[in-house]
Amino acid sequence: MPNSASKFRTIAALTCFSILGLQTVKAQDSKSSCNCTGLHAGVMAQVANRNLRYSEPSVTIFFLLLNDSASDLPTAEGSWRIVIDGKELEDSNFIFGNGPRPAGGYGKLSSGANFNFTYALPISKYFPESKEYKVSWRGKYFQSPTTTVRIPVTNP
Repeated sequence: MPNSASKFRTIAALTCFSILGLQTVKAQDSKSSCNCTGLHAGVMAQVANRNLRYSEPSVTIFFLLLNDSASDLPTAEGSWRIVIDGKELEDSNFIFGNGPRPAGGYGKLSSGANFNFTYALPISKYFPESKEYKVSWRGKYFQSPTTTVRIPVTNP
């Protein structure tokens, strides 16, 4: 069974080849959508802990950033933003700045390597209404596709 990184890599490649929305931007600020080498971002989200009484209900967001270029690329980590319904989260730097990190940080991604990690965002703070939310993430050199998270109505 393939791991999540290989699933994302396959999705990124298929999306890039069919030009369905996964965008790459070279570290030199190239905006060409025809060049499919560079940084590729993926995002998935899942409602977690919704009915558990011992843990705060949250949405777990899975992030993947991969470099399929022939050289190491800067990721501009400080520019990373989580976007919910078209609005950047003001505390994105705080969210991305917490939790386990690679020994050298997330600042540079080696050729052929990837970063994959998750964060749990409290439903009460980031997804307060029972509805569908559009979630993505972006940085100076990449933009993920958008995923949908549906927060169901809670039963009393």
